[in-house]
Amino acid sequence: MYPRPLRRRRPGRGFAAAVVAAAVVLAACDADGGDGPHGQTPGAGDEAAEGDARGPDGAPPDAAAIVEAAAEAPRLEGVGDASDYVDDFGAEGLQRWQEEVPGIEDVTITSSADGAEQPLLWLPPSDEGAPLLVALHTWSTPYLQHLDIPFGRWAQEQGWGLLHPDFRGANDNPEATGSDLAVQDVVDAIDFAVEEGGVDPGRVYTIGFSGGGMLALLLAGRHRDCVSGAVAWAANYDLVDWHRHTAEQFPEDDYAEWLESSCGGDPSEDPAAEEACLHRSPRAHLDGARDGGVPVYLAHGLQDELVPPDHSVRAFDQLADEEHRLGDDVAETVRGHELPDDLAGELGIEPLFADDDPEVVFARASGPVMLVLYESDHDLTYHPGLQFLHGLDAVRAGR
Repeated sequence: MYPRPLRRRRPGRGFAAAVVAAAVVLAACDADGGDGPHGQTPGAGDEAAEGDARGPDGAPPDAAAIVEAAAEAPRLEGVGDASDYVDDFGAEGLQRWQEEVPGIEDVTITSSADGAEQPLLWLPPSDEGAPLLVALHTWSTPYLQHLDIPFGRWAQEQGWGLLHPDFRGANDNPEATGSDLAVQDVVDAIDFAVEEGGVDPGRVYTIGFSGGGMLALLLAGRHRDCVSGAVAWAANYDLVDWHRHTAEQFPEDDYAEWLESSCGGDPSEDPAAEEACLHRSPRAHLDGARDGGVPVYLAHGLQDELVPPDHSVRAFDQLADEEHRLGDDVAETVRGHELPDDLAGELGIEPLFADDDPEVVFARASGPVMLVLYESDHDLTYHPGLQFLHGLDAVRAGR
């Protein structure tokens, strides 16, 4: 067992690489266990969770109440879609973070799982007892990614704390890609923020796009005792399916090769690699989020070619009550970038998109969970998820 996370200021970008023989979760927050969907079982490192995201009355916050409370949530000026904010989703570097989010710190903590030094960006809250926003980098770019700077700006304007951890870098190796180590890195970062003081451990919210959305869902499923809500944009839900999709549709890119490196082989041919990819997928763990009543906002562009939009539909179906689920037939139609005629234009709940955001074509809620499909490709729209978390925090705080 390694000591709890220790803080060190980082003089520069580099950090020591960890060499790990086995990935074991040593969470300060108890991890969720139990059988996953479709007969899949999470790994042996998971343990039964004692806590969850329910309110004092034992019921999870309702999405309708969250949306109502989000009506007055503030918006950042001049920021809409990610493609409007950055020309290159892979752009990174500390200088722009420091210029746009004054006071943000580049630090390292010691992993409780393997003792490796792990970097993160940390913005202390302005007041005691503040919420904590945990923004998660995407699939191919580590923690200095500029794409998430608006999350830092928003958190600073609201007085929230912000974490932007580096969970073993890009998803191109076994230590990253939803591994036990990667998940534990984010848990360690949350523990670090709580130990630093100022943040309320009962008001910790994760947000991420693409691979960052995948981590947000993994944390909601595996650590419902220390994650109070999650927002996932265009998230990878099933890595076995995504390996097949990228191998077929994007053979010139590295995604399938990276997954094979991460999972120890081709999951379409090797049962052990398939099991490893499933364990790293939200699909294997979201029962924990549902059972714990974790509020989750899922959003996906209907024209997304990179991560098929049915990934978010299937995640919603796993989280939703049975009567609200869309089903496999709808998921397959959505994978083809269309909606069934009887669902097109259904807005069962206010999706929190503004007039200058992309057009929403479908929105549905079930308990504390929302699904929004909108006219876009693989992109991120900043404000709706932040408004959802603002409203959720207001509900949790009784405002």
